[in-house]
Amino acid sequence: MFWQIQRDFSSLFTRRNDKDNHFHPIDGLRSISNLLIISLHLVAIFTTFISPYPHSQWVKYLESKAFALSNYMLFSLETFFMLSGFLLTYKLITQWNRYFPSMELFFQREYPISILKRALRFWPGILLASLILFVFGEPFYPNSSYIFEFFRNLNIWMFFQNYIDFEYWYFSLTPLWSISIDMQVHILLPLFIYLFYSIRKYISIFKSLFFLLIISIIRGIIVFNPETMPIGSVAYNYPSLPLLSPLHLNHWLQNNYNLTFQLQYKETNAMKLFMQQMYLPLDARIGSFIIGAMLAIKIIQNSLNSNNTKPKRFKKYFFFGLVFLHLLSLLQSSDLPPSPPDFILRFLVGTGRQLFTLGQAFILFSALCPPTHPYHSRWIKTFLSSSIWIPISKLSYLVYLIHLRISLELIFGGPLRFLRTYSVTQATLISLPIVLIFSQIISSIWYVLAEKPIERAIKYYSKKYQLSKIDMK
Repeated sequence: MFWQIQRDFSSLFTRRNDKDNHFHPIDGLRSISNLLIISLHLVAIFTTFISPYPHSQWVKYLESKAFALSNYMLFSLETFFMLSGFLLTYKLITQWNRYFPSMELFFQREYPISILKRALRFWPGILLASLILFVFGEPFYPNSSYIFEFFRNLNIWMFFQNYIDFEYWYFSLTPLWSISIDMQVHILLPLFIYLFYSIRKYISIFKSLFFLLIISIIRGIIVFNPETMPIGSVAYNYPSLPLLSPLHLNHWLQNNYNLTFQLQYKETNAMKLFMQQMYLPLDARIGSFIIGAMLAIKIIQNSLNSNNTKPKRFKKYFFFGLVFLHLLSLLQSSDLPPSPPDFILRFLVGTGRQLFTLGQAFILFSALCPPTHPYHSRWIKTFLSSSIWIPISKLSYLVYLIHLRISLELIFGGPLRFLRTYSVTQATLISLPIVLIFSQIISSIWYVLAEKPIERAIKYYSKKYQLSKIDMK
């Protein structure tokens, strides 16, 4: 009853309700972001095998295509956040346009149920990542007790890993910090949306979200300190994996895989401080979710107000030009650029992720808006809606959770060890499809044997429970 293997496996390559669902371009954007994130972690792994700056190996890496494209890889997670905020807001506003619940009904029924559904969406994937950790193994924290290890796991299952010092993280479960943020947004953002929807007669939902976005940008500008967070010089001089990994994990990796990390860096706190204040907290990353929510409002407005005055078509090319120029500006140079004045650097860092996300949101808008809209791009919609993206997109969550440990096993101690002697760019290009295939296979098996049956079981027993309550009445 719960296992429908053939149906679930075939669903990985097809779309349901093909005529009604106009969100197909999301598959392409999600898949490309997933590939970029895997590439980012592969680059981080391969740079551990070369000596830091000023060694000639590192200089060669700085001149490589992998380093030049590193900003795209680093910012690609923002696309996931933007899509999450978009889908959440679109669902809420669409439902509330039909029936807006009272405050009592919202807080007693709809809100807690939506949080539980989101947690149930994440937990099967967390279980898979935990099984991968169990199979391949990882060291306990030095001198820790079983109670301590229990709390190391609890923060993952209860979605607050991003507020735990990453000194205590499991390497295999590292990607779950972003899942914690996503869950926190699904707790917080519906409250804002409900408030903004309630007062929409006085101020539009879009403007309210825009003010919230400005606040998040101002927060980043204020918190970032160029003197204590010299992230530019760190990225140009040191590999990120041994730099950010706990000391006990670095020792375990070197002993377990017969490696030597050639890293003598005394200012680890600079990068650690940046991660703790500008990278991991919810208030540092919520901007991309807000942009996704603003995109949802625009899509809904366009569907409801088809007779609005249309903007001139030349603006479409102007905005595409801005997006293209911004993407060009993200290309990394092999030479460390001169440091601008502090206030400019604060502004660039405080707005960097939001500018990238705005560009991605505009690209998605051009694919999702009606064909009659001046901003519509048939080419972008066709490319992002291609069926080649479907299996990557549908398994993107599971692949995202397990690819890092799969990559480490294949490269550190597996059949891809020979790539250590290759250039970082070549090694990344060769290993990317292999890591993707392994991760996709494991994820698809888990999807048909565990995730979908668990989902059906939850629906079955929840429906059965609701019917029993009705009968009792």
